[in-house]
Amino acid sequence: MLRILLALLLTSFLSACSGTGSTTPNSPQVINGTALQAANTVVQAINGLQNGTGGLQPFTDLFDPAGVRFMPYYRTEASDQILTATAFESDFILQNPPTRNWGTQDGSGDPIVLHIRDYFGRYVWDHPYHSNATVTLINTNSDFQSQGNLINNLLASYPVAQYRIVEYHQLGTNPAYNGMDWTSLMVILKDAGGGNQWTLVGLAHGSWTI
Repeated sequence: MLRILLALLLTSFLSACSGTGSTTPNSPQVINGTALQAANTVVQAINGLQNGTGGLQPFTDLFDPAGVRFMPYYRTEASDQILTATAFESDFILQNPPTRNWGTQDGSGDPIVLHIRDYFGRYVWDHPYHSNATVTLINTNSDFQSQGNLINNLLASYPVAQYRIVEYHQLGTNPAYNGMDWTSLMVILKDAGGGNQWTLVGLAHGSWTI
């Protein structure tokens, strides 16, 4: 009788653990609307993540199932990190996340070795792009607001037929730099259905390069 009672208690406990208290994996979702509207959804989600009002999942739910490419400059490189929603979350929530090599620092040539929150603050959300930015839907290379001496290969890597790039550009603010302290965030979207459904496939950072 005691064994039966213990078995019943164990079954009840396991059922409770697998119910409403359990965590569920991310369910990637498409972003509805035009490319500009979808990019705005991404930028608002990043702002919520960074200022503590939104949390992780409103941002990571927008990831393409194959992951998001993180580019410290306005071009794709073999060294770029591509993170799935699960990988991004597992690093971001850790108190002491592992460092990753995100590419090569312009000018010095040093590796960009940072943990994910430091990378995000430096190469994604270095300005509040949700306000006072010039927003441009990129159709040709001449549409990019500014660029340095690197060759911008984003459109070659993400052609308009399947992808859309939206640039959020912040003008330089320090007179000592003569406008060269400008920055941009490029949100790269993949067409997931007829030009009105999208997933996030890339985030590229723009700044003056030498």
